[in-house]
Formats: sequence, C-alpha cells, structure tokens
Amino acid sequence: MSTENSIAGCAIICYDCHSDQGTCNEGECEGVVCIKMETSNKDNGKNRRTIQKSCGDEHEEVACQQSGFGSKWMSRCALIDAGLEPSSAAPPPGQFTQFALLIAILVFVGASCSLIVIATICVQFC
Repeated sequence: MSTENSIAGCAIICYDCHSDQGTCNEGECEGVVCIKMETSNKDNGKNRRTIQKSCGDEHEEVACQQSGFGSKWMSRCALIDAGLEPSSAAPPPGQFTQFALLIAILVFVGASCSLIVIATICVQFC
C-alpha cells in the first residue's frame, strides 16, 4: 500500500490489485483507507498470500478481521497508511538508480579529495 500520509478523512493513494493479475504491488487507487485481503493456512498460519488490495471510501477503524474458510484463514485489514511487505517485490527501479547515483557521486568526491591531498603532499615534500 502506498505511503502518502493523510489526516483522517483525506484521500490516500493505495495499490489496487488482484493476485490473479500478477504482483500486488502495481496499480493505483485513491480512497480514505487501504483494504488488504490475505489468506493463510489454518493449521500453522504459513503460506500467507495477499489476494487483493484496494481502496475504501468510508472511514474505518485501523484493524484486521479474520475468519475461517475451509482449510484457510481469510483476513481483511483496513489500513490508513501501510507499507508493503519487504518480500512482496523489489524496490522500484527509480529508487535503486537514485541510490546507485548517490554512491557513485560520493565515491567520485572521495577519490578527488584524496588525489588533491596526495598531490599537495607531493608538491610540498617531493
């Protein structure tokens, strides 16, 4: 779900997806709350899978509701501001590119300063 914070009653941006359409980290909708629905195994709670994320237009308490369905638990969570699970997907390419560019600039500046210091020492003492 998206990260645009809001005051209660204002719109926030969320992911809007169904798991049968691919990853649940794409698409976008706008609403008052983000709704996330998941399934997991009843016996051990493992194999958790997000099956749908969407937006709701009515203000809801930030909470999760869980119910049994066959051998699975179904949970529905209403979230005002919630990040995606780190394992859901890789970071967007733009963020990685910005980070790589920042590291490259810092390495370049560090190397340049080192060369200036070495050149100054050589001129003074060589």
